[in-house]
Amino acid sequence: MPIFATNSARGPGVSASLRNIALVAIPLLAITWVSRAYANPPDTPASVRATATEEVPPLQAEVRGPTAIIKMSDDNPMYQPNSILIRAGQTVEWLNTGQVSHSVVDDPAKAAKADDVAIPTGVPTFASGNVMPGGKYRHTFLTPGTYRYFCMSHEVDSMVGEIIVQPPTPDEAARVASQLKSQPWRAADHPGREDETAR
Repeated sequence: MPIFATNSARGPGVSASLRNIALVAIPLLAITWVSRAYANPPDTPASVRATATEEVPPLQAEVRGPTAIIKMSDDNPMYQPNSILIRAGQTVEWLNTGQVSHSVVDDPAKAAKADDVAIPTGVPTFASGNVMPGGKYRHTFLTPGTYRYFCMSHEVDSMVGEIIVQPPTPDEAARVASQLKSQPWRAADHPGREDETAR
C-alpha cells in the first residue's frame, strides 16, 4: 500500500511503501552508529599513549639549524658557495635550488677523479643520495680537516665543493661531548669521536 503519491490518478509519480523505506533506513542507521563508534574511540590509558615530540628536548644544534647552507644549482658555480670554513661539531645543509637532482658524495671509491675527493683519515664517508629539486641534505662534521665532495651526476661538469673544518672551541667541544653522552645513538654514528670532542 503506497504511503506517498504525487498523482492520485495512478499516473506517473513517485511512491514508496513502508517496506522500501525500511530497506533504505536500516542500513543508514547502521552506518551512522558505526561511524560514531570510530569517531569517539575509548580513552587510551596514559601508559600506552605515544610520547609527543615536544616532550623530548632537541639538540641545541638542531634548534638553531645548520651553521651554513650550500645551494646546489644547475649553473656554475653549482655548489654556492663552493668553499666554506666551519668548526668541528657544526652542521652544513645542502639545498637543491636547481631543476634537476644533485648529490653530495665524499667517497673516493665513487669519484671519477681522485682530486675531487678529500676526507680526513679514519673518518667514514658520506653520501646524500639523489636530492630532488627543493630537497635538503644535512651532515654534521665532528672531525677537523679538509672535506672535498662532488655530485655523482655532475662531477664531469666540475660540481665539486670543499669544507674546511677547524677544531672546535673549548665550549663547543664540551657541548658536543655532552650530546654524545646523553644521546648514545649519535655516538654510534661516529665511532671514536666522543673522545676527540671531549679534549
